[in-house]
Parts: sequence; structure tokens; C-alpha cells
Amino acid sequence: MIYLGEFFAIITALGWALSSLFFEIASKKADSISVNVIRLFIGIFLLGLFSFGERGLFLPLDSTIYNWKFLGISGVIGLFLGDFFLYEAYVLIGAKICMLFMTMTPLIVGIFGYIFLGEKLTFLQIIAMILITCSGILLVVLKPNNNEGKKLSTKGIAFITTATIFEAIGIVFTKIGSSGYSPSSSTQIRMICALVVFIIFLSIKKQWGKIFHTLKNKQNLLFILGGTVTATVGITFLVAALNLGNAGVISTISSTSPIIIIPISHFVFKDKIKIKEILGACISVFGIALFFL
Repeated sequence: MIYLGEFFAIITALGWALSSLFFEIASKKADSISVNVIRLFIGIFLLGLFSFGERGLFLPLDSTIYNWKFLGISGVIGLFLGDFFLYEAYVLIGAKICMLFMTMTPLIVGIFGYIFLGEKLTFLQIIAMILITCSGILLVVLKPNNNEGKKLSTKGIAFITTATIFEAIGIVFTKIGSSGYSPSSSTQIRMICALVVFIIFLSIKKQWGKIFHTLKNKQNLLFILGGTVTATVGITFLVAALNLGNAGVISTISSTSPIIIIPISHFVFKDKIKIKEILGACISVFGIALFFL
């Protein structure tokens, strides 16, 4: 199928849009690290069930040292370090500014893909990336006034910049380590490695009490489960997409979650859609269309 990788990237964006809504609700009821750790446990289990049905293996026992090395690095960098700095930046400068910075991930991925993978980007693809990341998504996310009371501290900017770079590096290592291997098992390896580091971190910080407290809230667990399922689907399809297409292009399409979340928020949460949000979506759709010319 032509453009199958790009289609998988769109599914990734949809999965991440839905998961962000679930995790937003869950994070308001519990701390972000607890939500992150619990969703990794659930994600590993769900991927194990899927992998068992697909290949007869609950765990990636058929993976090679090569897979574990690069996917492990990807998991630690992207799912542990990236998320760690991202959540800290949320506290310092707010989610709106963080999302704005994270939309620059595809550009960084494109640069790293060119340096380490030898991938080429056409002029139209570069223009499309700029339209999506610097125009469409920026127009949707950025508001004239900052009503969240968050100051743009130097530390906050440093944290979100670090998170964006880690996310991009994680994507590149994922493409390297997952080549020719099962997307679901590749994702499971990333999650396992990230979870191991989180366990070490929680043990050192002696914060396991927060995890057990979060587990007692059954309603919140449902939100975490919903977010985990949609996020796991998104990550798995991202790995599959990276195996089929250009890392920079795939990352760009998958980063359109802030656009996709607009109609979901409107129809599910009855949020009003602003003109600039519709305009931003149109710009992003035009940017994606440039990929197919």
C-alpha cells in the first residue's frame, strides 16, 4: 500500500490525541510520575497480550542484543528522560508553552535522520514540516495572553528544550533498533527499559507510596487504562511507520496531535472551536498534502 507509513503516522497522532485527554484527567487526580509508571506497567502487559496473539510470545524473547541495545537506549532517552524533563517543564512554564516547543521535534528528527541515517528530505517536505510545526500547530496552541500564571523561567525553557531533544533522539534510535523487528515487541522493549529506570528512580527517591495511593482510585485507573491503550496503539503504529517511511516525515505527521485534538475536544467535551484553530488545522492539512506531491 502506497504511503502506508504515513497512514500509520496519522493513526499515531490520533492515538496520542486521545491519550493526552485521558492522561490530562488522570494527572489532575494524581502526580504525573505515578501516572507514567502505572501506564508503563499496563502498556507492557497489553503489548505482551498482543504479541502473544500475533507471534506466540508474551515477551520479546526472540529479539537480538542489537534490538535491546538501540531500543533500550531509545526507551531510556525518550520514555524516561524525555518525559521526566517534560513533566518538570509543565510545572515551571505550563503545558501550552511545552507543546509549542515539542512541535519542533520533527525538525530535530529530520536533522538527526540526515546525520545518522543518511535520510534525505525534499524541498517540499521541508516546507511542509515548517508549515506544520511553525505555522499550523503554533497557531492552534499559542494564545495572545498567558492566563496560566506560569513564568517563562530560564530553567523551564532549558527543561523543555532538553525534553524536545531527547524525544527526537529517541525516535532516531527507535528507527535504528526496530528495523526488521516486530513493532509491538519493539515498543515493549522501550517500555521495559524505561520502566526499569523509573523503578530505580522511585526506589532511590522512596516515592513508592504515591504509586500505591494512585492505585486505590479505581476511577482514575480507568482513565489511565484508556490513556495507556490509546498511547500504546500510537507508539506501536509509530514504530511500524518508522520502518516504512522517512523518520522526519513520519515524525512530522505524528506530531499533528494538537490539531486532531480540536474536533475531539469539541464533540466530546463541548469546547468551542476558534477561527484561528480552524485556520491552523487547514494550514497543517495543506502541509501534510505537500508530502504526497
